[in-house]
Amino acid sequence: MIAEMIIDTEEFLAVLKRLKPRKTTKASLAEELYIALFNGEAIFCLRGVQTRCLVEKSINWRGYIEVNSGVVLSFLAARPAGPNIKLSVRGDVFQIENIKVPCKTMQSPEWITAMSFEAHLHDDPKAKPHTINLYCPKCGKKRGELFKQKLVKQRELGDPPPPKYPSSRRCAACRHEWLEFADVL
Repeated sequence: MIAEMIIDTEEFLAVLKRLKPRKTTKASLAEELYIALFNGEAIFCLRGVQTRCLVEKSINWRGYIEVNSGVVLSFLAARPAGPNIKLSVRGDVFQIENIKVPCKTMQSPEWITAMSFEAHLHDDPKAKPHTINLYCPKCGKKRGELFKQKLVKQRELGDPPPPKYPSSRRCAACRHEWLEFADVL
């Protein structure tokens, strides 16, 4: 993809301030930033935060790119000179002003780009229940992870009786097990 986008510097810095994490860590700077163009607006999306700004001029920008957020957020510290800032992509290289960074490109029509950004912003938590930790009803810590019961086909004499209600979550701190209705439905 060979494309470029020209944005007002003040609007670009306002977008970066919105995307900047409260606490800057190595992990937060290593996250990926998604940049797209839809209806004459640049869309920036980072870890569930999505913001837009008006594009003054765009040439051949179809789809979206995925670039390291730490490099782009560094423009908050070193403010770009000039009234406008130019974002350009040539193949797998993203360039802001005179800084070049490797990126991943996905060429798609505008409506597919908009749909993928909405899906990225509103991830379905039910699709991945094992990553959602719930509060333990016994100790109160947020360590309740998804737990699958082992089914024993042939029990032995010393085995405990099977539970009346099988549990779906187990606390990683106190090992308490409970049944979460959201996991059953």
